[in-house]
Amino acid sequence: MEFTAEQIAEILQGIIVGDKSVKVRGLAKIEEGQPGALSFLSNPKYEEYIYSTKSSICIVNDTFEPSKDLPSSLTLIKVQDAYACFAKLLEVYNNLSKKQPEIETNSFIHSSAEVAEGLYLGSFSYISSNAKIGKNVIIYPNVFIGEGVEIGDNTILHPTIIVYKDCKVGTN
Repeated sequence: MEFTAEQIAEILQGIIVGDKSVKVRGLAKIEEGQPGALSFLSNPKYEEYIYSTKSSICIVNDTFEPSKDLPSSLTLIKVQDAYACFAKLLEVYNNLSKKQPEIETNSFIHSSAEVAEGLYLGSFSYISSNAKIGKNVIIYPNVFIGEGVEIGDNTILHPTIIVYKDCKVGTN
């Protein structure tokens, strides 16, 4: 997905310093920034990297005042708490790219399993007997859910995970 500085600032209620139309397509550590990347600076021990980063946008605390010239291609978004805002932005991104409920072909759900609404079940995944799957769970392809397993609401199980018999996975 692609976002402009203006869109990001709106989500975070931040102030833009630089080009509001600059776009980012990915994330990077501030010291590894590349054009088209979004980074953040919250810990002062990493400040030296903001002066050489190649990232297009950097989220910073509203108290940040550069002690040297910043790269001309860098746009800042000033917020109250850069770390918390970066985490919020990741959550927004994850929600936008969230899988829609679907049970893909070549998946298996045992007849005694209880499955709540909103399940995404990827191909070649297996849900065993007496398993309980909560609401809005995402199970990617090639996942095995053992007998009697309980998976809480809003949980994501990434590809090739095995959840053994009678295990409980919490919510979120």
